Amino acid sequence: MSASVQQLAFPFPALPAIVGKVDRKLSIDEQFKQFHEANPAVYDALRNLALDMRRRGVQHYGTKGLFEVLRWSYSLQTQGDEFLLNNNYTSRYARLLMQQEPELAGFFETRELKSATSPSVSTASTEWTAS
Repeated sequence: MSASVQQLAFPFPALPAIVGKVDRKLSIDEQFKQFHEANPAVYDALRNLALDMRRRGVQHYGTKGLFEVLRWSYSLQTQGDEFLLNNNYTSRYARLLMQQEPELAGFFETRELKSATSPSVSTASTEWTAS
């Protein structure tokens, strides 16, 4: 690799264990809100990765790729317990990151949420806030 190519900062700061289990009877939006509130370090880590990439000139990226980076990093830091990130939350994190971080506007491609078409599910994604 060329000396002019900058490397991502590895290893990541220690990531805390995922806290609590979400209630699977809730909608995905409600599960995400519960998970996000209990695990603010996940948002912080995703934010740092996305901003690092954006500042290095990457125009677009996928949240699922960032999830895999977190899973990989965490597996190097821990023994035993899995670092559980539900892939159902990737689209919610993409929206939240672009909403909360102006520098990330348009960084992730999003599609209409299936839950947005269901009248029984609140689409309060614009009400989520970073902790």
